[in-house]
Amino acid sequence: MSTIPHILLFLLAGAAIWFLSGLLIDAVDRVAKRYNKPGFAVAFFVLGMLTSISEFSVAVNATLEGVPQVSAGNLMGASLVLFLLLVPLLAVLGNGIPMTRAIRPSNVALLLLIVLLPALLALDGAVLPVEGVALLLLYAALIFRLRKKHPAEETAADALQDTRRELLNSRHAGAADAGKIIVGGILIFVAGNLLVQESVYFAQMLRIPVSFIGLLLLAIGTNIPELVIAIRCILGRHKDIALGDYLGSAATNSLIFCLLAVANGPFLIESSEVLVTSVLFGAGLGLFYLFSRSKEILSRKEGAVLLALYALFLATQILNAARLSREETPLEALRHAAPPVAAADDAATL
Repeated sequence: MSTIPHILLFLLAGAAIWFLSGLLIDAVDRVAKRYNKPGFAVAFFVLGMLTSISEFSVAVNATLEGVPQVSAGNLMGASLVLFLLLVPLLAVLGNGIPMTRAIRPSNVALLLLIVLLPALLALDGAVLPVEGVALLLLYAALIFRLRKKHPAEETAADALQDTRRELLNSRHAGAADAGKIIVGGILIFVAGNLLVQESVYFAQMLRIPVSFIGLLLLAIGTNIPELVIAIRCILGRHKDIALGDYLGSAATNSLIFCLLAVANGPFLIESSEVLVTSVLFGAGLGLFYLFSRSKEILSRKEGAVLLALYALFLATQILNAARLSREETPLEALRHAAPPVAAADDAATL
């Protein structure tokens, strides 16, 4: 089978994700328009979860296929794309992003730590269930701290109910729309399975760890919903909703990483890949925190700085992948070493 059918399948899976994302975004967009100041809270609690459905689909299918590395790379890369690509793009193209005060500085710091922790926990090249449990406890602590603010809790509860009504029970959502949502839900998991299978194929073809495909390719593909939201929010002047979605989506990625670690048990991941990700992502999140607390807006110049970090990340990881593709894996090295050993044994026998 040639490479072209695999590329087409990969693109088809991405198109299915786009289709379902459009259904969900339209429904939640109608809900979000009912709110003014609490728009950030709606986006964080509701939209952040819904736009992470593609990452969840990849995680489930990677677990079923026995390649959790694909999902681990995808989750780390997806959060990095949110903070070092999409948020900066929103700042550069939208002439800055107003930084919300809906979250206290201490909660912002905890949120950014939770977003970075998957990369930090994998620095030794291994992901353990106990690490997933620890991260899950931190995530629960964050949600508890955020929901202590009563108005945000009411907003989240009301928005969840209204979203359900918009999806299934409104006069605009008849049997045909409900059918589209069900079909879309099935397609997203089929798409996730295709993405995982094709990721394994491309990793084998390029002779690189499968986690690299998740980190560099799937990370952008599964963030298509967030990209659509960025465009809509720039045009509609609702950048606080986009920022809330990005923070909520990144936190949800860490939650999915917890479940991935617990469901799969210990698994290995390329340590050099995680090292580069941790250093540059940590620097980017540190700058994001400083920018967000220094003034009322994330400016175009600050967005450009974060974009430069993402460009450096891409260049470094591509070079790293190229280096690994030229190196022999331990199994290949053993296979290539076997014939001389066998020949030496034959000579000794003679």
